Amino acid sequence: MNDWRELLYPLGFLSAIAFSLRMLIQWLSSEAKGKSIVIPLFWKLSLAGNVLLALHAFIQIQFHVCIIQVGNAIISWRNLNLMQGTSKQISLRSTLILLGGCLFATLLGFTLQSHFLESGSQEWFRIPAAPWQQENSYHIAFGWHIMGFFGLALFSSRFWIQWWCAERHHASYLGPAFWWMSLIGESLCLIYFFHINDPVNYIGPLFALIPYTRNLILLNKQKQEFG
Repeated sequence: MNDWRELLYPLGFLSAIAFSLRMLIQWLSSEAKGKSIVIPLFWKLSLAGNVLLALHAFIQIQFHVCIIQVGNAIISWRNLNLMQGTSKQISLRSTLILLGGCLFATLLGFTLQSHFLESGSQEWFRIPAAPWQQENSYHIAFGWHIMGFFGLALFSSRFWIQWWCAERHHASYLGPAFWWMSLIGESLCLIYFFHINDPVNYIGPLFALIPYTRNLILLNKQKQEFG
């Protein structure tokens, strides 16, 4: 069953392109304004990257990646919604219902896939089937997957904190906590994805290190100017 997954693996690079573009555009926009800002295109590219990576993770049987990207997709969509006029914003309750429905659909999708496509196998965490992977490298110690999930959870929790701040202020905003959590969580993710030789999941974050750092510098500069 790995042959068709290997053929589809390169599609995952589309998500890496979307994530890299969002950080590049956000960085250049911030440099032009002389302060850290967020624009609608950032969230549009985020949403595209979230959906593409969730699809890639579903195909490659990476539940931990898929479930987090599904949640992040809802957050990206919600930020776009908050950037519209008040009359076009949906309620937080409706957003939470949508989030719950999408997470449930993801669980159901993996359950059906493992039953019908994997001959009853209950494996939801595995090395992606890439053309350069050796057959004996598809399985690694489960502890690595736990570390990878922890890193992904920490890395993605930045969006949950950002969402909480956005709901409080009814506006999309990227604060210092978002960028610090990006740096720390990304470090763990890079170790994990380098170890399992999964470039789809480490190329985008690898190129985002400079924008993360630069945004923290710009935010510190703003704090000193208005402090």
